[in-house]
Amino acid sequence: MIDRTCLFFPLLMGLISASTAFNNYAAQKASATLPITMQVTNPQCQVNNGLGLPETVQLPLITTSGALLGDNNVEVPIVIDCVSDITKFEVTLTGGSNSKLTTSNNMVDITLSWKKGGGAVEFGTPVELSKAPFLVNQKQFDGTLLARVSSHTGTIPAGSYTASLPVTFTYY
Repeated sequence: MIDRTCLFFPLLMGLISASTAFNNYAAQKASATLPITMQVTNPQCQVNNGLGLPETVQLPLITTSGALLGDNNVEVPIVIDCVSDITKFEVTLTGGSNSKLTTSNNMVDITLSWKKGGGAVEFGTPVELSKAPFLVNQKQFDGTLLARVSSHTGTIPAGSYTASLPVTFTYY
């Protein structure tokens, strides 16, 4: 005959150990405080002593044969002065490709480069003016451009022609 107490004890131990194992997987709760700091700024900047971007950039005259009648390096001033220190100041130029703006005359383009550093303009790519070579100080940036007339081979139709350069400033 089998002693029932001998069967009950192992069964009881098995149940207790199983419930102990499940207690290890019971839901747990923890809380913590995450410190957050931020700074809200209201940067006040002006372009070209408050005059803004030039309304018109006068390029040199060009003959119908493509000869230039004047200096072909025209400065387009973009000097930014801010009241307080700026963390980041970017300018994005759009409207062209391969450093060239097309004009309303398909025989004439305008090639753009940065006066500071002499690098070619990459349209659609933000340029951080708050770094060298554009940084004058923490409150002033010089993103002046050099514009050059670039004519195509052939006879250029006479007349007045235009181009536009969309400019986006991002700063904080």
